[in-house]
Amino acid sequence: MRVFAFALVAAVLIVPSATATPHGLKLLVRDGNRLALVYLDRITPFRQPLHPEPYRNLAFSGDGRLVSIGGTILGRAKLPTQTLAWAPTGERAAYTTTEGAVVLWTPAGTRQIEPKGWGAGRFLPALAWSRSGALAITRGNSIWVWRDGVSQQMIGPVPNSGIPVPVAWHGTHLLWWVWPDSGSIAADGVTLYEDSRVLGTTLTYHDYSTVCGEHVAFVQGGNRYSTSGKALTFDGRIVARDSAHSWVSPSCTPDGHLVAAASRNIVPPLTTETHRAIWQLLPTRKQVTRPPWGWSDEDPHLFQNGDLLFVRSRITSKRDGNTWRDTAKGHVMVLSHGRLQEVAKIGYMQDESKGVYLGPYYGHYDWSYFVAVHE
Repeated sequence: MRVFAFALVAAVLIVPSATATPHGLKLLVRDGNRLALVYLDRITPFRQPLHPEPYRNLAFSGDGRLVSIGGTILGRAKLPTQTLAWAPTGERAAYTTTEGAVVLWTPAGTRQIEPKGWGAGRFLPALAWSRSGALAITRGNSIWVWRDGVSQQMIGPVPNSGIPVPVAWHGTHLLWWVWPDSGSIAADGVTLYEDSRVLGTTLTYHDYSTVCGEHVAFVQGGNRYSTSGKALTFDGRIVARDSAHSWVSPSCTPDGHLVAAASRNIVPPLTTETHRAIWQLLPTRKQVTRPPWGWSDEDPHLFQNGDLLFVRSRITSKRDGNTWRDTAKGHVMVLSHGRLQEVAKIGYMQDESKGVYLGPYYGHYDWSYFVAVHE
């Protein structure tokens, strides 16, 4: 993989130049208050200034032409939400409102597909698109599916005041887990389902379950410490479980290749001491990265061409008055044909007034505020 451009951007709309392809491998990354659009496969450089929005999830539209930061679609709309769900193709996004409505956005504007008071989930990322255009929506203690203008109940109602949360579609089947109405209980594991079938126990992180073509991979294990007792399940079988490692963040391709991040299988004195490396698990098992001591390789993304992208990170703490402030430094790395190359820097300094908190939460980092990938 060649990196042809690293564009610092700061205007409000991503408009490809005449020589650029709007599709292809690219990143949106944040380093403090700076944003960057990074093309990983490009003929000519493209640079455009981008005004940084507040710290929110970074995301691309399905076709890669648009980017969003929380509810802001750059150059198009500022929507009254902090989380958008982009359809996997085209330029459609959905969100829920505090009044329980469901709203669909396209470049033509917004329209409610379910009205105020309908009961859509509010405090969880309770939406998931399928490739065929079906939208799974949490509604109270059930999951409904909107398709071609009609909503029908698919899952539930679930018992014991649980709230079912859609995770991803596996073809026409839906992966989901139940929020137990308690953050502490949820931290120690939830049951992952495919339709009505139990797949196993996992944690409530978006990078712990993934679908690639006909394959499903997820982190198996309930202990809230990400560095303790986590195994990897692929298509219903355990492919990584041993006493020496704890496995997280699987990434796979439709042809059955699988990678994941692994730490030592311990509960460390400091949860910032994850010290992970990236391993290939399928078709054969081998360690593919070796970070320097004090650094951790996180959040792998395996591309169809075999290239591997990941974040090499380090967190340090410094006393500020009566509190400690964390500073995160990260290097977005690409491993291609045995060559390791840095393609971007990311990072932050903890600022509670801005709601900036990467983690780690018991050793788990949330990189969604700092890196978005489009293939």
